[in-house]
Amino acid sequence: MRGNQMFANIMCMNACVGCFFGAIFLVAGLTIIVLGILIKINFEYYIVYSENKNELLPWSIIGIGFTILFAGLLGCFGAIKGNMCVLGIFLILLFTIFVSEIAVGSMAFIYSSKIEAYTDNRLKNAVDVFDNSSSSRKFLDWAHEKFSCCGYLGPSDFNNATDLKLTCGYNNGLPSCHRKMNCKKILFTDGCNLKFLNFIKQNIVIAGGVVFGLSLMQLIGIVCSSVLGCVRGGRDYGNLESKW
Repeated sequence: MRGNQMFANIMCMNACVGCFFGAIFLVAGLTIIVLGILIKINFEYYIVYSENKNELLPWSIIGIGFTILFAGLLGCFGAIKGNMCVLGIFLILLFTIFVSEIAVGSMAFIYSSKIEAYTDNRLKNAVDVFDNSSSSRKFLDWAHEKFSCCGYLGPSDFNNATDLKLTCGYNNGLPSCHRKMNCKKILFTDGCNLKFLNFIKQNIVIAGGVVFGLSLMQLIGIVCSSVLGCVRGGRDYGNLESKW
């Protein structure tokens, strides 16, 4: 009787711990989904101008968010019901996500310089061909408004523009960079190159911190799920022996 009560207390505690981590994963999953949607909306012009090489990035983030959300639901259900099958699936999902995050984080860290160089080249190219490319104009307008800057090195990048209306901001020009009807009044005087690169570097650091935090939580979740499974499995094995 005493052993049964102790086992019940352990199971209750493990269920609470499982629900706690499940709830954390639910919140983390929803947060990552929202983050992916925001990246899709706010960085649409950059994704389009980068020749759609980054088109899968927001969808990948959203997919990871849904996976973590699903894992959180499984964790809560498995912990409450003490279902070994569900807990096993939860454990496999956690381990898969954990390994994937470590791999992605490592790749981002290793290739961070290449990411920065690629971004810098795309920005420079956009300034060079802005008067012949509508996607370049949209991308530059987005960059100017996003980072409060103008051109690659500054407004002087547009001094040799062949289309003065474009340079001054008329029609399909760059209203974010120059005021309309007055070429002398420039909204932003700083170049976008350093601001853009600093933005990329900061977000790589932030993303690395988020990945590290999620990985740590998932590692703890893996340990807790394993302990819960061992306790449950040991109890079931004891019941089986008593029947024999």
